[in-house]
Amino acid sequence: MNYKIKKTISTILLITSLSLPLFARADLVSDLQQQISDKQNQIKDMEQKVSQLKNSIQSTKTQQSTLNKQIDSYEQQIDMLQSDVDLTYAKIGETNLQIQRINANIKTKESELETNKTYLVSAIRAMNEHDQETPFEIVLKNDNFSDFLDQVQYMDDLQKEIQTRINTVKQIKEELNAQATDQENYKGTLLSLNEDLHGKTMALSFQKSDKQDLLSATKNQEKKYQSQVQGLQKQQEDIEKQISDLESKLRQAIDPSSIPTAGKGVLSWPVNNTITQGYGSTSVTGFINNVYNFHNGIDLRASIGTPIKAAADGVVAGVGNDGKYAYGKWIAINHQNGLITLYGHFSVQSVSAGQHVTRGQVIGYSGNTGFATGPHLHFTVYDATTFSIVKEWYGALPLGGSLNPMNYLP
Repeated sequence: MNYKIKKTISTILLITSLSLPLFARADLVSDLQQQISDKQNQIKDMEQKVSQLKNSIQSTKTQQSTLNKQIDSYEQQIDMLQSDVDLTYAKIGETNLQIQRINANIKTKESELETNKTYLVSAIRAMNEHDQETPFEIVLKNDNFSDFLDQVQYMDDLQKEIQTRINTVKQIKEELNAQATDQENYKGTLLSLNEDLHGKTMALSFQKSDKQDLLSATKNQEKKYQSQVQGLQKQQEDIEKQISDLESKLRQAIDPSSIPTAGKGVLSWPVNNTITQGYGSTSVTGFINNVYNFHNGIDLRASIGTPIKAAADGVVAGVGNDGKYAYGKWIAINHQNGLITLYGHFSVQSVSAGQHVTRGQVIGYSGNTGFATGPHLHFTVYDATTFSIVKEWYGALPLGGSLNPMNYLP
């Protein structure tokens, strides 16, 4: 075989050898995968612990009867929140490892892509040079007829290899696109987890502060606690009655033509769809009491620190804090379709008045602020034409003619 062909073969063989697995990078990916697996096992154990803690906390509608029980309740919530914070840290760690793994895979694929491209350039150049010669010229350049047949066979194999490499390049590009998509998804997850961590950390801080405030106010004395509870309950009940009376009149002012036609999916669930109290007369909802006889929304199960999401696109109509009264920390969103949704009893609010929000966006984290002795989300749907925010001595109070949320939820 002539020198030029031998040189071409040697070059292509060298290039082919460069495409062998990059053992150092493969070891890195393998190590990261093991770390990810370990982290996932840790997360599984932590999720089980958090679930057990949540199940052990009874979200009741009655004030804890003694100071010790109230303190125990705070400590349970703090323990659960701390475990949830630790779990979120672990999930952030696992997500970061996934991003590192993808980055390593991308670098490996990019190296493979460059190797195959270099191979194709050399191989196609060899094919072109070969195509420039007539069969007679090729015969003359070879020492014997056997070398000529070897060269013909080699060029045929080279042509097949070129096609294989072209297919490989296409496949690598598809894999790189898939890896890039996975990378963006994990980055989005990381951003969400960091926001979640911020909210849960703040909820934990507020819960610790509430416990300390209670101890300071009562000086750890049962008599002072009972006196505080009785005075607070009387004020809370009076405010609830005022709200109930005002909204009873506002419901009568609702203009059916100003609200959307009832339909499933007009709104999304702001949190899980486990209803602990329904909408309507308390004789029907099953929560009969001497405070109010009509429940203007639905209560949804949500332990402290649970992310609460906007039920639909809209503009934040108001953000308020009624302290230990009414809705506590609340958010109202105008969906600009005739409906305004109200979310009550937050521990942390993550949006501000006038802000545009999208369906499913986290707007805050659940709590038990306001007239709520157990953590949950209070969710009300108002006719926008009847809605207003009034100033009371305890804070800004949202009022309006309420509608049954179940007319609009999935």
